[in-house]
Amino acid sequence: MLKNFFTVSLQKHMIPLKNYNYVCKRLAGHSKWANIKHTKGLKDAQRGKMFTKLGQQIKVAIQEGGSPNPAYNARLQQVISQCKRVNMPVATIESVIKSTQKDKTQYKQQVLEIRGPGGCIILCEVLTPNLTKTRNDIATIIKKHLSKYSDGGQHLFEHKGIIEAQLPLQKENVTNEGILEIATNDAVECEAEDVKLLEETKTLQFLCDPIMFMQVQKKLEDLNYTIVMASVEYIPKLQVALSDSDLELCSNLFEKLENIDEVIKLHDNIA
Repeated sequence: MLKNFFTVSLQKHMIPLKNYNYVCKRLAGHSKWANIKHTKGLKDAQRGKMFTKLGQQIKVAIQEGGSPNPAYNARLQQVISQCKRVNMPVATIESVIKSTQKDKTQYKQQVLEIRGPGGCIILCEVLTPNLTKTRNDIATIIKKHLSKYSDGGQHLFEHKGIIEAQLPLQKENVTNEGILEIATNDAVECEAEDVKLLEETKTLQFLCDPIMFMQVQKKLEDLNYTIVMASVEYIPKLQVALSDSDLELCSNLFEKLENIDEVIKLHDNIA
């Protein structure tokens, strides 16, 4: 899986690094599980549900950041950037912000740990005004899929900001080695921890601390990079291989969980 990637170490530039080789595997998308999730994602294509979940995140960002103005609320700025990347209409974003100022419902965000089929770990991010009810709703579903709540699984993941970006147009004809050299220098300037190149598309993947996520993204944009995708993810340190029957069970479980409005995102350590 790693042959499609070039990994660049930034240690010589005095930036502390951990071993992120597992990230290459994780983001390559060539495993059977990755293909199952990709296919389901294309099949479902529920833009309305996605917008609903993003709208909830806007509400929490305003609650936690204390301001409906993204200029004074970094968390809100981050969510709005996500909204724009999935082509959520500006009018819809503004409508959610206005309605939030009238809605006094208090939402809470939490990561629920689930031990899934075959011993895999699933991290379920939820955003809800009633955590007890949401936990109970999810408990009913996971029990039917040979799964249960667990503790201690979160330490098996790295929490990282992942930013996929393309080089500025004037640099597109540079060789792969040249792209890596440019990206390495830019990663140092942007204070990213690591950068990797997907050879086929020349898309660069920058890794950073979640706290630095918006800052790294902004600096890349200032350097004229085109941001393709940006999100904060839980990346597994080790992955678990599942049987075909367990993969099918996980696929059904993910579909049920994603249909719950309060579920924002799912992460797993399935190979």
